[in-house]
Amino acid sequence: MPREGQLLLVTLVTAVLFGGLWRQAGCQESPSELPEGPGLAARYPGDVGLADDPAVVLVEDFEQASLEEMLARWESVQGTNALSTDHPPASGGRQSVHMTHVGGEGTGCTLYKRLPEGYDQLFYRFYVKFDQNCFPIHHFFHVGGYNPPTPWPQGGAGERPRGDERITCGIEPFGESWTWNYYAYWMEMRGSPPRGQTWGNCFIAENQPPCPRGEWQCLEVMIKLNTPATERNGEIALWKDGKLVSHLGPGYPRGKWTFDRFLIGQGGEGIRWVDEKGDRETFEVAEGGEPFEGFRWRSTEDLKLNFLWVLFYITRAPEGHVSQVWFDDIVVAKEYIGPLGE
Repeated sequence: MPREGQLLLVTLVTAVLFGGLWRQAGCQESPSELPEGPGLAARYPGDVGLADDPAVVLVEDFEQASLEEMLARWESVQGTNALSTDHPPASGGRQSVHMTHVGGEGTGCTLYKRLPEGYDQLFYRFYVKFDQNCFPIHHFFHVGGYNPPTPWPQGGAGERPRGDERITCGIEPFGESWTWNYYAYWMEMRGSPPRGQTWGNCFIAENQPPCPRGEWQCLEVMIKLNTPATERNGEIALWKDGKLVSHLGPGYPRGKWTFDRFLIGQGGEGIRWVDEKGDRETFEVAEGGEPFEGFRWRSTEDLKLNFLWVLFYITRAPEGHVSQVWFDDIVVAKEYIGPLGE
């Protein structure tokens, strides 16, 4: 076969296989492939030695000798935290952090810290296990950036960021359905009735990745900030147990906005809040949806990714109801990390 024909065949086969991957993941085709399965962590079984890799920004394995020593590594601490001997099977350590919430007694737990510097793209991997009786969670593991960076997590609930001061994104179990989703705040996020408040935006596919209770699971999120600051070329992606389950960027996937939710793969009537009108507006979307516009996360490149916020936030649990969660083997890196290597 001529060389040109061979190249065309390889291109067609790659396109078919990659398109199949995205359909299985509940996404439309993406113009750039992201890795799956083993990643950086595969070179370091149990994450032993991973912290010394030049691509790694931060490792938290909770292997400190005492709770006091562990908590001293964080800049802002809240709630009932403890060290536990429960840990992921493949972990090279023997401890995790155990967080507890009791209904009617506060809102849960926080471990927050700044990263050593700011970044335009990062991968954040963490292992988590929920107790079988854990109550639905209001907010969970958050990452992003503040300008200037602060030694505590900032507020801003229901307020659209200006573009120069903050970006936040939660990786969260979605209500009573116990499926994984995002909860994102950025300068072009969508509002909702009755006054156009901007609560965290979500991105909904028909088959959201499940969030089982009672077992360890591995989550990894990638955020790529827009560059230059005038473009909508920012991205976000999510992996569960090494499988890519979501990827949004400039032109993909297809879907429609319904106020503050982007419904992947759906067309028909869309609806948005228009700040100038102070009211809602309907519009028609082609069958299968229209391309997602991409993220203009920021309006200045001075705003970087620079914090990690391990958050276990519950507000409506019944009086006395005990909810528990364990975190372990948190890694922040400049490249795809993947699950623990064995």
